[in-house]
Amino acid sequence: MFKFYGQILWDVILRPIYFYTVLPKGEWSDKPLTFAGMTSWILAAVMSIVIFFTQLWPIGATLFEKVSGWQFVIIFPVALLLAFMFFLMTIMIVGGVLMALLLLLFYVLGVLIHVASHALGGRGDIFTAIKASFYSSAVLITAIFPILLIFLTKKGILDFTNFKIGYNMFYCFAVLYLYGIEAIISRKEYKVSKLKAFVAAILPVLLLIIIGLMISQFILPKVQPWLT
Repeated sequence: MFKFYGQILWDVILRPIYFYTVLPKGEWSDKPLTFAGMTSWILAAVMSIVIFFTQLWPIGATLFEKVSGWQFVIIFPVALLLAFMFFLMTIMIVGGVLMALLLLLFYVLGVLIHVASHALGGRGDIFTAIKASFYSSAVLITAIFPILLIFLTKKGILDFTNFKIGYNMFYCFAVLYLYGIEAIISRKEYKVSKLKAFVAAILPVLLLIIIGLMISQFILPKVQPWLT
């Protein structure tokens, strides 16, 4: 399973034209859905580690401030079990929410590139577009970078301004790369010209830009007190 994931990840990020030229066969609800789900769970695992060590660990550590010596040896297995349970709860909650959001996002992106390509004279199957879109979720593996910036900001190594700059740089890179991938999908799967493919890709990218603006204007200011 991980070999399959690694190969697809490598091809989509470094050889997207080749990958979408020989797009793997199969239903969109099989391997493509699994691939997008694995991407979301990898990001959820990294995010859960950051949440655990920046939020849960400091709270739990206060419970053992006055515990030392043989007392700590006795309660250590219990503390370890509790820590594992809290981490497991965190990753299940974060993973479930993140997977639902990402699968919905890339499903919609697949529908949008299908609609735009058809409007420009292309001929292709909507489910193939959705399958291709799920594979394009590989780009989001780079979201590990802003997640790690959260950890650095929470620890005081970065200030919020630098965090926001790093986040915006990541988001612009991700949108730009996805724009290219959406154009490749339109070109390869709908057989439209290069110009029309890039025009068709504007529609799904507009959605990503709107989402990015909403996050920057409404969500980031809300999480600033937590990060700082």
